[in-house]
Amino acid sequence: MSTVTLTIDGNEIVAEQGLTILEVARRSDITIPTLCYVPDKPADAPCQICAVEITNHAEYGLKSGLNEEGLYRSCVTPVRDGMVINTASDPVIKHRQDRLAVISSTHFGDCKAPCNLTCPGQINVQGYIAHVAKGEYEEALRLVMERNPVPFSVGRVCPRFCETRCRRILVDDPVSINHLKRFVADWCMSNDINLRIPRDKPTGRRIAVIGGGPAGLTAAYFLARKGHDVTILEAAPKLGGALRYGFPEYKIPKEVLDYEINAILRMGISIRLNQEWGKHFTIQDLMDQGFDAVFIGIGATVDEPLEIPCARKPHVYSATKFLRMVNEGKTIEPGQRAAVIGGNNIAMEVARSLVRLGVDDVTIIYPRAKIEMPANQRNIKEAENEGVQFLLMASPIEICGPAGNDSRLKLDLIRMKLGEPDKRGRREPIPIPGSKNSLYVDTIVTSLGQAAVKDHLNGGAIEEDIQLSPRKTFVANPRTSQTNVDGVFAGGDAVTGPKTVIQAVVSARRAAANIHAYVMGVEKEAAESRFNFTRGKTFDDVDLKNFEGIQVHLREKMPERPPETAVQDFDEVKLGYNEKMARREADRCLSCGCTAYDRCDLKRLDIEYKVNINKTGMGVKPVYPVDRSHPAIVVDPNKCVFCKRCERYCEYDALEICADKVDGNGHPFGLEIRFKENCVSCGKCVDNCYTGALNKKDRIVPIQVEPVREVKSTCPYCGTGCRIILKVKGDTLMEVLGDPDQAPNFGDLCVKGRFGHSFVQHRDRLTTPLIRRPDSGRLEPASWAEALDFISVSFRRILEDKGPDALAGLSSARCTNEENYAFQKFFRAGIGTNNVDHCARY
Repeated sequence: MSTVTLTIDGNEIVAEQGLTILEVARRSDITIPTLCYVPDKPADAPCQICAVEITNHAEYGLKSGLNEEGLYRSCVTPVRDGMVINTASDPVIKHRQDRLAVISSTHFGDCKAPCNLTCPGQINVQGYIAHVAKGEYEEALRLVMERNPVPFSVGRVCPRFCETRCRRILVDDPVSINHLKRFVADWCMSNDINLRIPRDKPTGRRIAVIGGGPAGLTAAYFLARKGHDVTILEAAPKLGGALRYGFPEYKIPKEVLDYEINAILRMGISIRLNQEWGKHFTIQDLMDQGFDAVFIGIGATVDEPLEIPCARKPHVYSATKFLRMVNEGKTIEPGQRAAVIGGNNIAMEVARSLVRLGVDDVTIIYPRAKIEMPANQRNIKEAENEGVQFLLMASPIEICGPAGNDSRLKLDLIRMKLGEPDKRGRREPIPIPGSKNSLYVDTIVTSLGQAAVKDHLNGGAIEEDIQLSPRKTFVANPRTSQTNVDGVFAGGDAVTGPKTVIQAVVSARRAAANIHAYVMGVEKEAAESRFNFTRGKTFDDVDLKNFEGIQVHLREKMPERPPETAVQDFDEVKLGYNEKMARREADRCLSCGCTAYDRCDLKRLDIEYKVNINKTGMGVKPVYPVDRSHPAIVVDPNKCVFCKRCERYCEYDALEICADKVDGNGHPFGLEIRFKENCVSCGKCVDNCYTGALNKKDRIVPIQVEPVREVKSTCPYCGTGCRIILKVKGDTLMEVLGDPDQAPNFGDLCVKGRFGHSFVQHRDRLTTPLIRRPDSGRLEPASWAEALDFISVSFRRILEDKGPDALAGLSSARCTNEENYAFQKFFRAGIGTNNVDHCARY
């Protein structure tokens, strides 16, 4: 064998003569990117991404074929003795960036669905909806809990940021995403599913979490998953924080919350209840006890005071104190009339609770218009439906009492109007002179905002050093989550002030990642790139041709108790979807995001080479219809970049990609991707399509950053023994690939081998033997021992009555050679007959 010696990126390599530069680099574990390479089948419209620089090219008289001097396609250029090759020089990188920009400029699709991008938690929304559509509820919840450990609560109180960007709204109604999240959580609770969330090996590091609300529980959950020893210290007698003491039971039932918290504690988290920070322990105490880091997640439970005369009178409550009394079941006598001062979400819950406590007349007072209230408009509407009244453009000026007219308090108000816009364009409310009036009430509750700390932190020297903001929240670095004290981190409402539950979850999850990096002395894992191909950043940008052929199908209405019944008690108002409703609603999803997300080399290289497609361009509208005529494969030519790898990988010449014309950049016009009649549906074309132009019909769940195991196995369909790779997420088989490195198939599979494994997850799959009982005539479950005894008795009876040739054995196609040998031996030697066969005799 003749050899040559060459240098690639400073490495001297001895290689077989006749190989290309790309082949030699791959054998030497040197990465050269390419988008069109197929061994021994050169592309007729090459991507040119594999270009390298041959610094001494003049010695060989090579013709480049590329515009740049000294750059050559490594996929077709043979190695020569003495070659000096650079795979990552500045000209090479610039060339790849330019080529990637050109190739990307016509690719049309979404990497991630807009609902996913809008969700503060960056949850794979399309993924869990697809799991619901397939009936894989356990896997759907497991997917949600990869990023959100409190789906029971969030599924009930989330403001649904994701639904505001759901493209289904351009057809009829947005998908009820949050109701589906709640459904899978409730289904798993009803069926007592143990999700078996994995946990890393113990690290020996100890973390203290101060606060057992949504932020504290989230931080504890993700830190425990990393293998750390976590202890939650909670001032209250029970965990939950705002989830337990801030949301009344008509929003989050206590039995649901207890189940959710216990699911988190199963990670091996320790708890210390009734432990008030500054009274029962200090941060120095925790350090002395051996904790390596501390997370502060105490929320924002200190109400902003109402600064008017007599605001401290009896029967005047702050919102968080009032809601805590309600949730603890304490006796409250609110009287017949009540006023709630403030327009935030907490004020809405206070007002609805007052209605349930029997108050006849509940009025919310706010100095602006209803549309300007900080409360979610959905919460405002629900309060209105239950009889809450709104007194707008009014502000309190004094509380007097007793009123002397059967009311305990007199609340003096003044009407407001909006002043001139300030520098930001915001108009502040100002009093209207001479517009004073009074409201006679029995109870007043103020909800003017919350802080994390009242005046200062109690405790020791460390507490005195912790920096607080003017709003009395903790100052923490937004990137590292660390306070100004080394080893002390903070997150959730304790840092941001009152936000939504999902935002507290996101903040605490980020803090947990930072704490893990801190205690392990490693760099924090890089955040996922925000790179995204999109069919339109706003609704105005989305071409309506995307929705051709989609029928109007309005969203499933959430079953709920009518207001006149709901206000009689604190039972849950929204009752949740049943299974049929959830499946129907999940089927409405348009699956905007790409299900080839995990295998997309175009996206990966654009990110690696820092290609800004927002500047260089991408496809802006669909040019071709999506073709679903193939029995197993969906074809979307709008995503095709004309690399024709799929066509060249087809062993049967059963796929044809053609175009009316191709421009100088390799862009096709009049593109057609056509399967011929001799297609055997082996699916090899799909596995070699890196842009999602070809996709498996049953592969509707996009895999993004979720952990996926690749399990090597053998196809069970026949005796050939084809080697396969199972892609498994959680307990769910996502798809089956051929193993390109293993005999006998070397990546090839038949239609059953690649597409025929849905039975694994099928609900009707038999997992235990059934015996037809003589007394009932029905098939009923039995043990394997019982089933084998039944067969043995039946065989013996037939043998005795009719002889061995009355029996025959047909071996399953899924039997191994060893099982087949034992099977035929049993019939020939044991039964005494040659009536034995195999239904796939290779």
